Amino acid sequence: MELFQVILAGVLGTVLMTAFSYFLSKVRSRQFKEPKLLNMILRRSSHEHMNPSNNSFIGWVVHFSIGIILMTLFYLFHLIFSFRISFLSIFLYGIITGAMAILSWHLMFYISPRPPDVNLNEFYIQLFIAHVLFAAGAIAFIM
Repeated sequence: MELFQVILAGVLGTVLMTAFSYFLSKVRSRQFKEPKLLNMILRRSSHEHMNPSNNSFIGWVVHFSIGIILMTLFYLFHLIFSFRISFLSIFLYGIITGAMAILSWHLMFYISPRPPDVNLNEFYIQLFIAHVLFAAGAIAFIM
């Protein structure tokens, strides 16, 4: 698999995951939109030079960059450990990335001086499911 394919898989997985988050945000009338939340956290940080609006491209760039990095890590693990890409490996990777995402967001909310007002239980559940969808969407492109 070439680098371009890995990057494209990361982008496609992130698109699927983000579409799910935006859909659920609308249906539940909750804030689950990761790019917007990233912008809110950056704006409320103590760094005055970083002041993006809620809809700034910065949150989108960070969000999609993380998706590409996660897909690149999956591919590197695949090369190093020589496992077969299967439904099980995809599902396990989705679980792992979902758990990592929950820990990462929890840390961001914790260290933020004024974290966004988010129902954390619902956010973490949707985030976990979104990362399983990320893995499925990204790997489906590769297979």
